[in-house]
Amino acid sequence: MLCEVESYRAMRDSAATSSDEEGSGAEALNTAFSLVDWIDEALIVCDADMVVTFANRVARALIQLPASAIFGRPLFEALPRLNGSLMEVHARRTLIGREPSSADIPSPFKPGAWLRFQSFPLDQNLVIKFRDITEDVNRHRLADVKEAILAGMSVHGAIGYVRLSVRGTIDRVDQPFCDMLDLPEERLMAVPLCDLVATGDKPRFRDLQERVLRGDGPDRAIVRFLSNRGDLVEMVLSMVQLHGAYGSEGAICLMTTLPPGEQEHVAAA
Repeated sequence: MLCEVESYRAMRDSAATSSDEEGSGAEALNTAFSLVDWIDEALIVCDADMVVTFANRVARALIQLPASAIFGRPLFEALPRLNGSLMEVHARRTLIGREPSSADIPSPFKPGAWLRFQSFPLDQNLVIKFRDITEDVNRHRLADVKEAILAGMSVHGAIGYVRLSVRGTIDRVDQPFCDMLDLPEERLMAVPLCDLVATGDKPRFRDLQERVLRGDGPDRAIVRFLSNRGDLVEMVLSMVQLHGAYGSEGAICLMTTLPPGEQEHVAAA
């Protein structure tokens, strides 16, 4: 069947435009996946049948499987460790209800590890995004333990706690230390701890503090402190460097008073 030249040219131009649009869409999709492959979070994309269509390099590293073992396979068949996990619960909820879901969950890939998990629908696809937050979880747990220890020391009543800055000034004290020196907390904050030490013990205290803040390891000494009552309080002091994410952040001091009998023994020695 023959057609006019103008009609032929119109059909040819239409076909070329359609081809260009399809090529542009495919190119954009490839570019998007290439970009996602370099984000810091793990990402897995599944179709409506829960078949894996994409997993970026972070996801492949966390699940320790190559792309060939994941792509084109049902998610829970490719990753049997997900079966029965919270990740499966949230993923299926998103797939069925078409609603985003997020939670901090135990990792099904590594014992003792934790993941920050997200799932959300994208067109007919399911997107699963997660990252390892084990270090953050452990840090919070350690913080809880630290606060519990400090509360226990405060209830004990005989253990003084002082946190020093890198300059040797007081950043934090507990009530027992305030009671030992008969000084309120507000009078102690930002004061160099060395200023509270008896004159004769200052050189020994400064030497200990410099060594600890320098990173030579924890140390202890018997040090006399001046109290607001006008007397000297003899204490066993231990000091350890406080490490932070960016190096030294000062030191932690723990102090207990010496019983009178031991004070006399130390003085005689």
